[in-house]
Amino acid sequence: MENINEDIWINILRFLPLSDQLSLAQVTESIYCYVKYHWKHLKSVTVTRDDLEFLDRNEQKMQECLGGWSRSVQWLKLSGCSRDLLRKWTTFSFPHLRSLDCHMDYNPEKDDEETLLLTELFPLLTSLTLNSSTTGCHLSRWKQLKELNLIWCEYLDTDTFADIFGSLKLAKLTLLYYGYNVNLGEKVVDVTRCSTLEELTIDDHHLLGAFLPRLMDLPHFRRLAFYTRDYSEHLLALVARHHPLRVRSLLFNDSFWSSDRIERDILLMTNLRRLVLQDDDIDSQQLHAICKMLPHLEELHLLQMRELPPPPPLWNLLGSCSELRILNLSSSKLGGRAQKLDLSHFPNDLLNRRTPLTLHLHNTGFIPEKVVPAMNHGNLEVSFEPVHLNIWSSRFVEIEFNPESKL
Repeated sequence: MENINEDIWINILRFLPLSDQLSLAQVTESIYCYVKYHWKHLKSVTVTRDDLEFLDRNEQKMQECLGGWSRSVQWLKLSGCSRDLLRKWTTFSFPHLRSLDCHMDYNPEKDDEETLLLTELFPLLTSLTLNSSTTGCHLSRWKQLKELNLIWCEYLDTDTFADIFGSLKLAKLTLLYYGYNVNLGEKVVDVTRCSTLEELTIDDHHLLGAFLPRLMDLPHFRRLAFYTRDYSEHLLALVARHHPLRVRSLLFNDSFWSSDRIERDILLMTNLRRLVLQDDDIDSQQLHAICKMLPHLEELHLLQMRELPPPPPLWNLLGSCSELRILNLSSSKLGGRAQKLDLSHFPNDLLNRRTPLTLHLHNTGFIPEKVVPAMNHGNLEVSFEPVHLNIWSSRFVEIEFNPESKL
């Protein structure tokens, strides 16, 4: 280990968890010097419960470790944390910390004391992800917050919402429980006091009543994502009734289910530019209607679909999408039914049009070395590279709006 030079050590330390860094700091004096240098330049730190307990027991190592990175860190993740394990941190300053992801132990007796301590330790946050027993009290002390993600905060008191959302200038908000174990009730509508809000992620049952219409009327609102069990059809019908022409993108993850009702609502959204279905179902008639009746559709992603028409009928269905620029069929098993794919399978109206088409075939069963040469056309690009989408949960719907349009 002594023969490893300084540059290699610094590079190795970049990939090691904090626990390993703390262990290495005790091996030799020279390695300890590399670790200290590394700590002084850290921008992102993850601290586990074991790390927290080790530092709590070892005052000197806490001074060396936190003293090293506290003044440079910008992003911090704390797992399995508690007020008792953080009390000694008040001797440190975190002047550049802007993003905190904090999972606190559940402690309803001291919930607001913990939140208050966090505001004192990290006063300059612009982004907070919090999993704790907080009631919401003291959250409004973070005056610079732009993004607030409250995950599994089951003790939230909606009486605090008027203060939080009436004072903070949030752009992004998450209120997520993944089910019906918490019902925030009518006061959840106080979220709409936040006139700067642009994005919301939430459980579907919280959106019932007056909340969703008022949410869509916010001046800058542009993205709604909701975990869904039962209410996706009802909520999409509300969107179609109030602001169908403002919808520019729809993403369904295991939530479309060949629904005739959802199909009818989508067909009212005639400014739709992007449609994504993942791990879902759509029948040929629905796909044909969507391609024919949505004249501005530019992206169609059919990912990991449970059922799709065979390739030749599929290409014919898509021929009426004159503005389509991206067709993504990744992880939908097509090659098993038609191992050969060449230009003879494509209708002329899908190829000979003014808008070039990129066809994504990652993990479809087709062989790139055979398909790419056989699909050589000036108006067609074939890609086998994966397209990465933000699939943040099972069974959810995501709606993107054009905020500048109030049609």
